[in-house]
Amino acid sequence: MDWILSGEKIRCSVAEKPAISRLSASGTPALHAACGRYRAKRNRTMASHRIPSRGWAVITFIGFLSVVISSSGVAQQSTALSVLTTAIDKEVESDLFDGAIAAVVVRDCLTDRVLYEQHADLLLRPASNAKLFTSAAAFLSLPRTYSMETTAGVLDSGRRVLRCSGGADPLLTVQDIQKLAEIAAPTIDSTLDTLYMDASLLNDNFYGSGWMWDDESDPFMPFLNAFSLEGNSIRISMKSPSKRGLPVEVSVFPSSNMITVENMLLSGRRTRIDVTKQPRSNNIVLRGTLAAGKRRTNTVSMWRPQDIVAEMLLDQLRQNGINVDSTVVVHSEGCGVPLALHSVGHDLKEVLAEMNKESDNLCAEMALRHLAVFRGAKSGVRDKDGLAAMTSVLARNGLDLDGLHLKDGSGISFYNLVTARCISDLLSMMSRHKDFQLYAATLAVGGRSGTLEGRMKDLSKGQMFWGKTGTISGVSALSGYAQAPQGRLVSVVMLMQNFAGKHKPYREVQDRIVRHCITYSAALKSVRKPQ
Repeated sequence: MDWILSGEKIRCSVAEKPAISRLSASGTPALHAACGRYRAKRNRTMASHRIPSRGWAVITFIGFLSVVISSSGVAQQSTALSVLTTAIDKEVESDLFDGAIAAVVVRDCLTDRVLYEQHADLLLRPASNAKLFTSAAAFLSLPRTYSMETTAGVLDSGRRVLRCSGGADPLLTVQDIQKLAEIAAPTIDSTLDTLYMDASLLNDNFYGSGWMWDDESDPFMPFLNAFSLEGNSIRISMKSPSKRGLPVEVSVFPSSNMITVENMLLSGRRTRIDVTKQPRSNNIVLRGTLAAGKRRTNTVSMWRPQDIVAEMLLDQLRQNGINVDSTVVVHSEGCGVPLALHSVGHDLKEVLAEMNKESDNLCAEMALRHLAVFRGAKSGVRDKDGLAAMTSVLARNGLDLDGLHLKDGSGISFYNLVTARCISDLLSMMSRHKDFQLYAATLAVGGRSGTLEGRMKDLSKGQMFWGKTGTISGVSALSGYAQAPQGRLVSVVMLMQNFAGKHKPYREVQDRIVRHCITYSAALKSVRKPQ
């Protein structure tokens, strides 16, 4: 009998059907070998296996259907893979990458098969794709109920000494400080003598290893301290009058006496604004013009947020009836055990979502350090402690660490090096986790949320991409999961770097590769989700 696989005719007897059914997906050479082996065995045993002619007819029909279906599936997958490979090759072989590097790995999450790879083992800078490792380690090791809390409590029976302890909460807000003051005020005597600001949970290194000193004023490089406030950034709001040549109205948030603004802005015909924050201070200088009748918002980093938190806490205690006019602020943990602790904080789910969806660097660095805190570190926690905890968690969950060399948790460091294969291995590992859907929910969604809200706007209904972007000078990265409606889940990693100029052309290539992966996903329908 003749069997057809990938257009090739193979002559085998009906009795060889079981071998063909098992090995049809292995390819034509395997089928030829199976036919020969089965025929030799059958010749030795046929006398003892008499099968009625009607039975042979049934077996023949079932065998025919089995091979046709199996062959059809293999052919369909082979065609889809060929289309995917050709499409990605076309993208990464364009003139755009003359002098630049594109490392790409695409993987089928259901079978764990690598579908495409280029430069998969080159050590490259991941930018914010480093957050995928930080968030995965936090997701795998910290309890779902884990909270990062700032606490306050009186230290003496006279209730005139208060200790406020920073809990490395990256999402601490002005409203949180107000709430903390409201719940702590009733426990304090009418006058507060001393306020201890305990920031001992973290060490004194306020920037990470390999961070650029001249990026200090940029909000993407946050000051690191156990006390954070409003993302450790200062928002400057500018409003220009309708007539030209007049002073521009300026306000800052959060409002603090420790933040000063030298405003030399005037309303004009066009907008040309220079915002400068003097090094290691919160002194801001504004120069230039803002188009008449227009508004503008800029953001700069905050220097020593712990000082502003202390000022704000005292102000809120005053508003709650506490005399703080002669309060001495001491930046230490103080002594004694608080009579009662009051806290405000944010849970792990909020922090991971802000880290991955919005690519928040402060959230990533605080989450990294909390990995060490959860392991028992009590004070002076360093980035190295968090990195040791992170690699331990990932290795314990089966990740090969040969391609992972991180110096921080956010991806800011210029010392970070990772291979595309290592990121692909991580995505594959997470796709098999029982709570994978919760992890995927922390990622930005193409055309819908986070740093991908303005990209992939043309994705059809049901077409999905959950991913993490990465952007620093000369580097553009995108990694995540692509899936068509009811299609196969596919992971894709793209690290593009060593280019000069704008990031936009490289992002456009990344978005097109995502669409190619969704097309492949649609060709391999599968309702089964990774477990």
